[in-house]
Amino acid sequence: MFEADTNARSCASLGIVWPYPPGVECFVAWKAALSKLVDCAIPAETDPAAFDFHGCTWQLPEAFLQVNGGSAMMMSRPQRVIDDRPISQMSIYLLTEGSVVTDYDGHKRTHVPGDIVAVDYSLPYESYTPGYEGITLTFDRANAPSGLQGNVHGMVLNPSSSAGYLLGSQIRSLVDHIDGLSVDQAQSAVDGILRFAATTLPAATPGKTRDDFSVLNRAHRLARKKMSDPDFGPEDLALELGMSRSKLFRSFEEHGGVQRWLLGERLSAALQAIVRSDGKLKISAIAHQNGFRSEAHFSRAFRTRYEMSPSAALALTMRAQGSALYLSWAENDAGTESSTAEAWLVSAKARESEDAG
Repeated sequence: MFEADTNARSCASLGIVWPYPPGVECFVAWKAALSKLVDCAIPAETDPAAFDFHGCTWQLPEAFLQVNGGSAMMMSRPQRVIDDRPISQMSIYLLTEGSVVTDYDGHKRTHVPGDIVAVDYSLPYESYTPGYEGITLTFDRANAPSGLQGNVHGMVLNPSSSAGYLLGSQIRSLVDHIDGLSVDQAQSAVDGILRFAATTLPAATPGKTRDDFSVLNRAHRLARKKMSDPDFGPEDLALELGMSRSKLFRSFEEHGGVQRWLLGERLSAALQAIVRSDGKLKISAIAHQNGFRSEAHFSRAFRTRYEMSPSAALALTMRAQGSALYLSWAENDAGTESSTAEAWLVSAKARESEDAG
């Protein structure tokens, strides 16, 4: 809690600078701090002794303002982390230097300096950066303007738009002047930034045109949340979506039917887990986490879809340095229409065939 004289208290006294210089200690501390929120790692080829993370944080009455940057790293907040470590926060992130490849619950893009993105920590995402600098404004969803309480996860404003340029300027200006503001003044500035963001982000156009409230989009989110439940099927999906079974089946005719689509969602999530695991997860555990009643059932379905067994896919990702190259590949091919993990697998198999030839 903050003292009653926040109108006079300077924000200069609130800034907390990250205390660890580049190196192994910095990496260990960074991973321990972020593990409360996300799964985090550095690429396999990165030397922990050269790892860098730096920045400063100001805790305001109803928000955190953070300026930070660092070397190559990857972070993810899959559904199991959301379930294990639920929080009610969301954030607005401004990338100021470098690049970041992201996947916001199936919607992939590459961010460049000036991009502003909304992140809802109750929904899945993953990211990879070869190096970055950025500003994050984190706040409780319940206290946010109504425009930010809807479906804005992964929505992006870029600096080529007037709204994106103005919002980015506001965020940068707050950082530049925060130490000269009182706590109340800084919180008031944050409130103004969030009110403006609430009028612009919900209408933002992401990298790929999409209807956030389409049946397929809502079904994808529900399926990911229910992934570990082997009993979750078409009837449950129809009930959750609030639509009749016949209408649901008509909506999924082009996808081969609801049951086939659900199986595809489970297999896609399982493949992503295999690629990201670097051999740390057993095939049986991946099968269980994604709603397969047995490892044998999982293996048969996986082989039918990907023309290789789950263990062979795991061995391939380990030979190809697993998630590090997968995410590196995603950075160069972020516009692909197919699942990043699936497209990467096709690419990795093709490269092995070429090497063998």
